[in-house]
Order: sequence, then structure tokens, then C-alpha cells
Amino acid sequence: MPLHLLLFSLSVIICSVLPALPPLWCLLILLPAACLLRWRYGSYCLALLLGCGWGIYSGHKLLAMQLADEWVGQDLLVSGSIQGLPEKDERRVRFNFRVTAVSTASGTSIPIASFPQKLQLSWYQYRRDQQSIAIPEILIADQWQLRVRLKRPRGFVNPAGFDYQAWLLRQGIGATGYVVEHTQNHRMLNSDSPFLWDDWIDQQRYELQQWIVDRSHSSERGILVALLIGDSALVEKDQWLRMQQTGTSHLIAISGLHVGFLAIFGFYIGLWLGKCIQLLWHSCPSLMIAWLCAIGCAGFYSALAGFNIPTIRTLIMLALFYSACLWRRSVRVVDIFCFALAIVVVLDPLAVFDMGFWLSFGAVALLLFYFSGRRVNKPDASQWHGYSVGNVLSGFIRSQWVMFIGLIVPLSLLVSSISLVAPLANAIAIPLITFFVVPLLLVGAALKDSALWLSNFLLGSSGTALEWLSFVLQKILDITGDYASPIVAFSPALSLLIGLGCLVLLMPKGLFPGGIGWGALAIGATLSFMLEQPNRPDLKVSIMDVGQGTAVIVQVKDKVLLYDTGPKFTDSFDAGSAILAPYLYSQGVTHVDVLVVSHSDMDHAGGMSGLLEKVSAEKILLSEILKFDANKHMPPSVFNCHGEPAWTWGGVTFEFLPLVISSYTSDNNKSCVLLIRYGDQYVLLPGDIETRVENQLLDEQKIPQNLTLLLAAHHGSRTSSGVRFVNFTKPEYVVYSAGYRSQHGHPHPTIQERFQIQQSRGFNTAESGALIFEWYKNHQSPVIREYRKIQRRYWF
Repeated sequence: MPLHLLLFSLSVIICSVLPALPPLWCLLILLPAACLLRWRYGSYCLALLLGCGWGIYSGHKLLAMQLADEWVGQDLLVSGSIQGLPEKDERRVRFNFRVTAVSTASGTSIPIASFPQKLQLSWYQYRRDQQSIAIPEILIADQWQLRVRLKRPRGFVNPAGFDYQAWLLRQGIGATGYVVEHTQNHRMLNSDSPFLWDDWIDQQRYELQQWIVDRSHSSERGILVALLIGDSALVEKDQWLRMQQTGTSHLIAISGLHVGFLAIFGFYIGLWLGKCIQLLWHSCPSLMIAWLCAIGCAGFYSALAGFNIPTIRTLIMLALFYSACLWRRSVRVVDIFCFALAIVVVLDPLAVFDMGFWLSFGAVALLLFYFSGRRVNKPDASQWHGYSVGNVLSGFIRSQWVMFIGLIVPLSLLVSSISLVAPLANAIAIPLITFFVVPLLLVGAALKDSALWLSNFLLGSSGTALEWLSFVLQKILDITGDYASPIVAFSPALSLLIGLGCLVLLMPKGLFPGGIGWGALAIGATLSFMLEQPNRPDLKVSIMDVGQGTAVIVQVKDKVLLYDTGPKFTDSFDAGSAILAPYLYSQGVTHVDVLVVSHSDMDHAGGMSGLLEKVSAEKILLSEILKFDANKHMPPSVFNCHGEPAWTWGGVTFEFLPLVISSYTSDNNKSCVLLIRYGDQYVLLPGDIETRVENQLLDEQKIPQNLTLLLAAHHGSRTSSGVRFVNFTKPEYVVYSAGYRSQHGHPHPTIQERFQIQQSRGFNTAESGALIFEWYKNHQSPVIREYRKIQRRYWF
């Protein structure tokens, strides 16, 4: 049975990464598949076919729930209710909206069956008559009528980037958009809405969130909220970074470990209740009540967490185990693990795109592999008794060892980072959070309406404990420095070598000498720092997909230049830390030689602060130094790009073109214009300069004719890329770094037509994703990779 479940799960996972889905009629193949049962190995083939069938069917179901093209960008009137926890900041409130009725702006009704059932909407703060109009209070389960403008779910597509579109589909969101200011927007007070359990749970989560926000004065209250209800929106960036570097980030939100602890707590509470009931009803089995209470407590806590993958995995495994106990059946842990895996991929076919899926199931698989079948010396031969304190401590230490060794390769592939202090940090954090902070939080939350003083005391104590833990973890990082969490980018061959070494170390003693495993680890780690990446290009230009903004990474062997850092979207999300840093980490880069910020507009400079928190820069070049706020991560060498002399890296020359700047010059026309020369080929990065500056550079003969690659100025705005400039440069390739369906209308059709007349091949990051151009010595033309095509998914 385990093998059948694994094959089923594997085939669902394979379908989720297909570039295109097979048609639904392929499911007809499953009808005669039952005949395979007559064959000796037919049941295994049937498991594969059933998994493929579910993957194909669920994929088509996900695609069908998306917004139809005819309604994209149209004003629509939707009625429905608020779902989930709203997210608020200074500019907007974002929330999920459950649709019950929809019509066009003119009043024509749209069949609800052909419209997405769930929307993600943003309500921005508007200005009217020079005054800001406050956003109405958005409460869970409230009924609203809203005038909205929608588009299909879409995200950025970058190497080592997060697939936001897949995340939206997994949440059941069929369209995203914003609320249009209109008199039709109003709360429907007299609307009769049915009672929904998920709304009730979300309301309890919201009350608990506000309880912590209002009552706690701890600097770690964002983590307290995450531990209690699984909402990490209030966790600050430096707190995330500290936990990631110490390998304790799995404890920030509700993890499977916490659910398991609460199940144990519920078991003993149920056992006590069962004993009390037996005083009146002698035949009542106390163990049955204990098992039911354990499942109930685990299910309640998982609901508070929003049923994320680690909690679902733990809940399913606990439910299967206790169900077997209720039915007095013997069940193997491996069977429970495989059942849980199969159920998760049935419930969430795209779970493979959640890092928690791999880490959660991978961690449990490692523990099963290491501890299954190994004997423990204890005086009591019974299964659940006789364990000494030494046995427990030894098991805990060995489990941390197994996690550290077993997750070296998965973490290097998923996040390009390994925390070397994780065993020590987790040895401190796991007992403190699991057995002290979480129980205090739960008891405090239960008493918040009946014993306020005690509830506040417990909340304050849990906050103090987290502040102490934060202090200890920071001290560990201060002592170990950059060695605490090195950035690694293993090649496939080295990953295989290190993985085999880890496997040897986890094997039972006596099968292989431990020196083989340690040797493989040492050789792999040494070679990863000594060997250069094979077949590296002489020049590599990566134009990242950052929406309406610019971010370009230029690499010449081991030298790295960044041109602009993309926009800042919210206080917790910017292109620098969320898009550029992960890509650099995947290349093994933690240090940038030159960081150029063309000008101070937020779509070019918004990600600088977030980037510098994760990646160091030797030199920063700005268009106007006084326009940029000082940052604690900024190096002392900050200069004006307009006075920077040309330099050469490995045969590639970098030169900033001189501009005529006066006090009346706009910020766009002060942009740093960078010209890159590789042999007889030229790359021009012009920032947001307009036609006047283009003509000035042409008059002064600063721009070469027949460019190889041009990043269209100002994202393809019609204020740039004048006729004279386009006719003279005649770029072979032109890239528009613009947002999908941007409100600015970039790139402008007139500009696209000008380049098409010159037979320039045009690319748009909104359609191509990240674009990578690579130049090699033996190739005259660059090798071009469009990431949205290379890593195509069927929902693209």
C-alpha cells in the first residue's frame, strides 16, 4: 500500500509541473485501466494513472475558475462577503471577497457559475478635493456591494523566485483587482447571509490577533501572533532574517511540532475527563475520549493556523493514528506518512510549490528513516513506558542532528543557504517555544474574557520569553558572524556527492564507515568554493521581472554590477530583498561590486534598502546623493555616477555617458546612463531619460550606432525613444521592463511600432518574465533565455 500511495502522489506532482495540461478527454483512458488489476504489477500502473487523472482534472478545474478575458479591465459590480483576515497598511487594505452576485457597470447580470467565486481586492485611499478619503472598516463576513476592476491572477517569473500566481490559485482566488471609487460602494446591512464555519474561525483568529496587538507591548508581538493564529504578516523583516539565519524560522508560524504538542495535551485532558466519567459510567472507555480530545485539539489549532501544509500533514497523521487506535487496529507509521502525503496532494495539487511541503514531509521522512527499527535500551519492555530522561535528551539531540545533516542539500536547493548554528539554536528555541511560549499563549487566549489580569500576565510572560530568545539568537549570530548562515550554490554533481555523504552518515552504524560520509561532505564543500562554474559566459545581463520598474544584473565572471533595484510594493515586500537577493544567492553571490541606482523614483530605487539588508555592496553610484536617505547598510563609498570614470572588467568596458544637468532638470533626465561595451557589441541602460536628453547624447556623438541590446528608456513611455534616437541606434534587441496591464500603458504602441520599423526584436518582461542575455567568445550573438518560457507552467 505505501508504494501505491507514493506512486499516486508522484504522478499528481508530475502533472503540477507540466508546461501544458493534456486535454480532459485523456481521462477516458482510466476507464479500461481497471483491467490492469489482472496483471501482477497492474495495481502500480493503476495508481500512477489515477494520480495523473486527478492531476489533470484538478488542473483544468483551477484554470476554469480564473476570470474570463472578456471581463479583464472592465468595471464590474460585485456583491458578496469579506473572507479571511484583511491586511492593512498606510495606503490600502487588502482582503479576499466571496462573490455571490455580479453584473456589469450598466447592470447586465453575469452568471455566477462562469465567474470566479473568490477575489483578492485592494481598497486604496483616495483623494477628493485635496483631502484623503478614509477607507471604510473592513470586517470579516460583512456583506458589501463593490464596483471593482479585475485582472487574471498573475505574478512575477524570475529565477529562484516565488510563484505568486500558483499561490493565488492554491488559495482559490480566480481574479485580483481593486475597488473603484464610486457611490455604488456600500455595506449591505439587511442582507441575510448563511452561517459559515470558515467565517466563524476567521473571526476568532481576528479577535485573537487584535488581542495580542492591543495588549502586548513586546517587540516580538508579530511572532506571538504567528504562533497563535499562523498569521505572519506582522513579523518584521529583521525578525524573519534572524530566524532564517539561525534555522528557526519553521517555529515562527504554527508548525507540525506545535500541533503535535497540543494533541498530546488534548490526549491527557481527555484521559482525565474519561477517568472522571468512569466514576459515573463504569463501562466508558477513557482512552477513546482521550483519542477524540487529541484529534479535536489538533484540529482546532490547525484551524487557527489557517490549515497550512505542515499543520494539515500533522493533523492527517494524528487523525489516522488515533482512528486506528479507536478501531483497535495496528498501523505502521510509514503507512500513515504515505496516506498523509496522498491526501495533501489530493486537497492541494499544487502543494509542491510550497516550500513547507518539502521541508515538512522531508523532515518527517528523515526522522522515519533514521529512527525506525532502532532499539532503545530501557528497563521497561512495554512500548510506551520506561524511557529515562537520558533517553529523551538523546533522542532530541539526535533528531536535531538528523535534521541538520539531512536537510543540507534540500535547503541549498530551496533557499541557497544553510544555517550552521541551527542545531544549537533549535536546541534552545524548540523547548522554549513549544513547552513554554505556546502553552502560555493558549491559556492566556482562553482566559482573555474571564480573567483579564491573568491573561495579560501570561501574554506578557510569553513576550518576555521571546525577547530573551531573540537576544540569545542575536548573540549567536554576532559571535559566529557570516559563518552562521553561508550562502551556497552547489552544482548538480556536487549536490549529488554531498547528498550521498549525508545518506551515509544517516545509515545505521556498521553499514558504511562514517569517514566516507564526512569525506564526501568535506570534499563537496571544498570543491564548491574552489571550482569555478563551468562554461561561464564572458558577459551576462539579467533583466529581472519586477513589474513596473527596473532591475538589471550584469555579471562579468566573478564581478557583479546591479543597475536599479526595482520598486517597493509594501513595507514587507520589495524587489530588492524578495527578487534580486534570492537570484543572487542562487548564483552564490553575496557581494555586489557596484550598485547603480539611476535616479530616485521608487520604481527604480524602492528595493535598495531591502537589497542592502541581504547583500553587501562595495561601491554605490547614485544620480543625486542628497535625494537618497542614509541607510545603515550603505557602504562609505557612495558617489555620483555622473562623475564616475570608465572602467573595465575582463574585457568588458563600463562607461557612464555625460549629461547636461541644471537646477531645472527633472529627476528622469538626471538618470545614470550606462553604456556597456563587449568587443563590437554595445548594451545601453538609459534609465528614464526623455527625448531631450537622447538628442543631446546624439548631438555629442556619445551613443554608438547599431546597439546590440537596449533597455527601453522609461519602460517604453512615449516621452522617450524618439524617432531620431531609434533610427540611429537600431538596436538588435529592445527590452521593455514594464508591469502587466500597467495603468501607465507601458510600453506605448507608438514606441513599439518605431522599433518594429527598425526590425528590432522586442521583449516585454510582463510577457517574457526575466530575460537573460549571455555572450560567449565563440558566439557573435547573445544566447537569450525567456524565463516564462523556460520554466513554463500550465497556468501561465
